[in-house]
Amino acid sequence: MTSKIVAGPKRGHFSRSRSLVDFNKKFGKYIVQKTIQKALSQQKNVRVLEIGCGEGRVLMELRKLFPDIELHGINRKPWAAMQGQRSLPKTARHYGIFTPSELKKISLPQIHFYDAQELKFPKNYFDLVISQVSIQYVARKDLLLQEVWRTLKLGGKALLNIDARAGEIPDFLDFATPRFIIYKKSKIYPVKKLIQKLRKDGFDLRYASSTEKEEEKVKQRVHVLITKNSAKPLKLGLHFDDLSSFNLNVLNEEKNNWSVFWGYRSVYRC
Repeated sequence: MTSKIVAGPKRGHFSRSRSLVDFNKKFGKYIVQKTIQKALSQQKNVRVLEIGCGEGRVLMELRKLFPDIELHGINRKPWAAMQGQRSLPKTARHYGIFTPSELKKISLPQIHFYDAQELKFPKNYFDLVISQVSIQYVARKDLLLQEVWRTLKLGGKALLNIDARAGEIPDFLDFATPRFIIYKKSKIYPVKKLIQKLRKDGFDLRYASSTEKEEEKVKQRVHVLITKNSAKPLKLGLHFDDLSSFNLNVLNEEKNNWSVFWGYRSVYRC
């Protein structure tokens, strides 16, 4: 079944054109390159997945640096500037990553369109999974984290930005992770505590944060860093509250404030 191409931001829109440099600013200098280089020092075939690859800028920058690794990107659906693999050469030329003659000699990353809460890859497949500003839009964030763990190889790593907040926000979003909210006995149970509990249970997950200036505003970003250290499945043990969860973008129809109302407010009980 072919995905329908919809209207969307033009090429170069800030929300879908973030670079490898932008990613490394969030997680650490050259962290993606170093992780891939380490994997290549241990094995010949290395596979990388970017969840929410946007225009494919990061994927093409990685192709420039690592000509022979296997690269995959996921977006929920196509739009004018991203229609799958055929859009990647335009992205590469637009950002000066490859010349037209160089593009003839490379293998293009593979682009997939579907909701990342279910990854259509075998278990133990990827050496590295990255996501820059996309998980905030996924309704079932719990399932996505479990799927990332499933598809990582033993020893594989994931660098995931799971949420962000900036400036004044409504009280119902006034949490460290305003789009990933957990209640335990009617009280807020911080995502940080969940990650710490999973770590105590033997799963190598870490909670981290960073700050970033974007469009004259300072955003606080929350990350989950994963190293798959066990073959046993990861289960977060959360119950999705469908009645309390909703797409925050619908509020923009009335408020017209994209700096506050964006992403999916996912509420859980434990």
